Amino acid sequence: MVARLEPERFAQIVAAHHDQHRDPASSLCLACVDVLGVSGAGLVLMSGGRSLDFIGVSDRVSDAVEQMEYTLGEGPCVAAFHTKLPVFDADLADERTARWPEFRRGALAAGVHAAFGFPLLVDRICIGALNLYHDRPGALSDDQIAGALVVAQCASRSVLAWQADAPPGRVAWQLEQAPNHGVEVHQATGRISVQAGISLDDALVLLRAYAFSHDRPIGDVAADVAAGRLRLD
Repeated sequence: MVARLEPERFAQIVAAHHDQHRDPASSLCLACVDVLGVSGAGLVLMSGGRSLDFIGVSDRVSDAVEQMEYTLGEGPCVAAFHTKLPVFDADLADERTARWPEFRRGALAAGVHAAFGFPLLVDRICIGALNLYHDRPGALSDDQIAGALVVAQCASRSVLAWQADAPPGRVAWQLEQAPNHGVEVHQATGRISVQAGISLDDALVLLRAYAFSHDRPIGDVAADVAAGRLRLD
């Protein structure tokens, strides 16, 4: 059972991890794993409901799952973002559940058997989601859910504080260290839009479809498109 989590205590645990890791966002995810007793965690930001950038992960498995969710555009973080409510899937192997079919298959292949998404809320605005993963099926306890809500609130405040301290017109250095390929994806989406004469939304769909059908990380495909090595029109 997870003890009641206070924001001050969580901040101390994050600081302790940050002493060992240079990446603040991943330090937050590692602290989340420690206090909530889950197998992995990922922190995702979303822009306009269309694109997402994962800015922190706790481990390699979570990294692989976030990459897949990034490529597919479906999964617990996307659902939590759109509903602004926690999303729970305690057994990804349960074939009676029809949502996120490709995400479920990929997550199971990576060794993840349960996934949960918690929105990052700033008042009524959602800026992303906190993803939690388990290497076995099973629901979160009431204490784990309460703790995850505290972590999500702390994460939202941290992201805002990081960006507030950044120079005008610049992305906070804490976010620039993120293990994502957001810049390449945005560049590639614009390039595809111009080459194919389609909207940015359709260009992103085309980019994701190519990455999925060729079993490649979307960041790698985007880098090829942005560099002119690949044309998707």
